[in-house]
Amino acid sequence: MQDNIDVIIIGAGIAGITTAYYLQKNFPGVSYKILDSRSSAGGTWDQMKFPGVRADNDMYTYGFSFNPWKGSIIGNGADIRGYINQTANKFKIKKNIVFNTQVSALSWKDNLWTTKTDKKNYTSQYVICCTGSRDRNNPHLPKFKGESKYKGKIVHTQNWGDTDFKGKSVTIIGSGCTAITMAPSIIKEAKKVTLVQRSPAWIINIDSQEKSSRGYKTFQVLKDYISSRFFKKSLRKKIIAADPYYNDKTTPSYDFWDQRPASSLDQDYFRAVESSKVKIERQGVSNWEATGVKLQDGKVIHSDLTVMATGGNAQLLGGIDIFVNDKKINIHDTSWYRGMMFSGLPNLFAHAGYINFSWTARCEIVSQRICKTIKYMKKKELSTCTAKYLGEKTTPSIQANYVLRAMDKFPNRTYKFYQNYFVEYIIFKLSKVDDGALEFER
Repeated sequence: MQDNIDVIIIGAGIAGITTAYYLQKNFPGVSYKILDSRSSAGGTWDQMKFPGVRADNDMYTYGFSFNPWKGSIIGNGADIRGYINQTANKFKIKKNIVFNTQVSALSWKDNLWTTKTDKKNYTSQYVICCTGSRDRNNPHLPKFKGESKYKGKIVHTQNWGDTDFKGKSVTIIGSGCTAITMAPSIIKEAKKVTLVQRSPAWIINIDSQEKSSRGYKTFQVLKDYISSRFFKKSLRKKIIAADPYYNDKTTPSYDFWDQRPASSLDQDYFRAVESSKVKIERQGVSNWEATGVKLQDGKVIHSDLTVMATGGNAQLLGGIDIFVNDKKINIHDTSWYRGMMFSGLPNLFAHAGYINFSWTARCEIVSQRICKTIKYMKKKELSTCTAKYLGEKTTPSIQANYVLRAMDKFPNRTYKFYQNYFVEYIIFKLSKVDDGALEFER
């Protein structure tokens, strides 16, 4: 059984809903389907259920420009999920979503994509992957010796499920955004909480009552990021001097914005670590023991529940197998065109975000650029658009472990992918579609 559609969108999260909105706006008669393996829209926000899950940047820029966020400056997971579903309903996008459908492969032949799923196949001229950049099935789960000895429960935050922490001694391993938001959320009901942080992270406090605008927040965030690149040492000194939290044990070894800073909301993290129920250990894990984890200094942290807040594994195109004329494509052997196409893959677009700014902001300008490309093809009566193998050797824009671990899964060359929203906004608006890096055929 097979359906013929103009455009297939894979993923019903932020990127998928954004893509659908701009497709409808630019091509009122377009036929499209959004395929999603889950039973509800929301993507990351439908999957992540751990205590304290929330956005790690402001909702003025993370919200849709075409349906502005009305809540607090930092949204929690449930509210963001509801907001995404409300947007899908408001713009009549939800009727085009096919839930509980797992995409297994994409195959290009005879100028058409065949999208293979566990339910039926679809053919389309275009495919737009809105699968994010994280492996949703396999989180980063470090393995320490002696795991079978441990008598408690081990859970990764990505696979939280119905994990019970009430009245239990909890160890949280990790120092990133997830650990920072989780600790204040479980402290009230857990017996005690130990944070095992091999190295500290930069943490910024956000006032939940702050009122702003999308334009001002865009300017403010990018100004701060640019300052961190040009004035690393002076900014580091300024942050340490201004916040009594930072000392010899809590100051990161890396500079501000070398990795994405974590967020505390209304001082919740800072208050939590001052509690007698919370303890921080600045050591790596050596191995498991029956009662918990042994640190590299020999100390054993006893716990009933160990939470691995150790981040995800990066993954492009949702790990879907891709074939062009029956040849399986290795993404590592391709060139990344403007963070939205891969060389050798005709009529296939994908979203990638910024490390220094809102995911949604880039989804919007990429969606508009995709529509601009399709309009150009329709006007010129072209059937295919394929990125050439161009660019410089791909280097990570941020020294985050989840990126560094996955460099062999990223394209080995990158063509004009700027980590600057203002620059890309102007380029995507003003630059020609036929910019010399794309090949078109009738």
